[in-house]
Amino acid sequence: MNNKKKLALLSLVAVPSLLYSAPASAADMTGHTNMAYIYNTSYYSANVSNVVQMINNINNTTATFQTNLEAALKAYNALTELEKQYVTNYSTLSAHQQTRISYRKLAAQIEEKLNSVESTSVNYYQNVIETRDWYNTLNAAQKSFVSTSAQKILTSYIAPNTTVDKVVNKIRLINSSRLTFHKDVADARAELNALRKFSNVSLPVGVEQLLLDAEQLVLTDKAAAKEVENAIAALSPKTSTVQDVQVVKTAFEALTPVQQQLVPNVWTLVDFVQGKYTLPTKDNVPKTPVLSDIAAIPGKTTAMTKSKNTYKAKINVAGSEIDTERFILTTKDKMTIIIPPLYTLVNEDEGVMDIQVTKKGNRVTLQATLNKEPVTFDANMEVIIEGLSANSSIYRTNDFGKRVLADFIVSGNRHIIQTTTPGTFQIIRN
Repeated sequence: MNNKKKLALLSLVAVPSLLYSAPASAADMTGHTNMAYIYNTSYYSANVSNVVQMINNINNTTATFQTNLEAALKAYNALTELEKQYVTNYSTLSAHQQTRISYRKLAAQIEEKLNSVESTSVNYYQNVIETRDWYNTLNAAQKSFVSTSAQKILTSYIAPNTTVDKVVNKIRLINSSRLTFHKDVADARAELNALRKFSNVSLPVGVEQLLLDAEQLVLTDKAAAKEVENAIAALSPKTSTVQDVQVVKTAFEALTPVQQQLVPNVWTLVDFVQGKYTLPTKDNVPKTPVLSDIAAIPGKTTAMTKSKNTYKAKINVAGSEIDTERFILTTKDKMTIIIPPLYTLVNEDEGVMDIQVTKKGNRVTLQATLNKEPVTFDANMEVIIEGLSANSSIYRTNDFGKRVLADFIVSGNRHIIQTTTPGTFQIIRN
């Protein structure tokens, strides 16, 4: 009786159509058949299957891309969290959403170009044609993201908002003395190009030559202005004299008003003319230093040249050189010289710094001069000596001729002498 009640209770929650008996081998010892229950998942399967199929139907090259994507998203979002787990192609849906973002950006770029020129401008026709050519490279899906108003312009007939008579008059009225000369030439050329793209037009004899001559004069103006621009850029408060400034000022004043307005750095010249900078006189202009073409490269390792017991290297010191990197100078005698960045150099001269290191027995001499004067750094120069015993000491001779313990550190089998000035060092092997 208990078994019958149990079966009756289970029948309330089990799906009768999916109730089946276990094989005979599964019968228990009492002779009662074991029952297995499979719950109905057809409702979930239908919803999931529908969404999967909708995603598969999305084509990102057809005009229905947006519509199909929105429908698939809506159907997917309507699923329960459990059902969503069975949408096996969700990654495809996600990829389509990213594609939609890129298509929107592309459409925005096309509309931005289309709207970049006013409809009353002489360049409007040309801009529409260029934008249309771009628009026509898009597939149907991409085009669907372009606004209806923009599509109407890009797919409708359009004619230049000018005529042959207007172009001819514009060319004949070009005047090289007007401040708008360059713009007038560009506008005339744009209108003529728009007409010719629309139809095969011809101008009266000699008219187009007027335009060509004007365009050549535009190039001449730009070249003259560029020359003065470069001359102004070359002015320097450190090296330019009053006479140099006057030469550039005279060159600028020789330009036509049209050419002068093409010089972008004219206010720099004004600063020099009005005395913003204290300029050197002709007699005390700093000389440009003569640099070495075999100098060590900042930030790189450079092998020093050897002459007997002395190793040598050169370092260029000038405003044009990199001053934020140190110099690594190597020898074949288990010594490496580290020169700190040039911005830490106390000497104010420019030129070639000569570095020499000589090792005789237990004595090491470091020489560093700039224009024959010893150099001083705010940071340490380093002489790295390898192979000394850990308890070796290093001394140096001070300005009073007295031997004092040098500044050095020991790192493994290396002794590193640290000094801001050149000097002679004595190794004491203990």
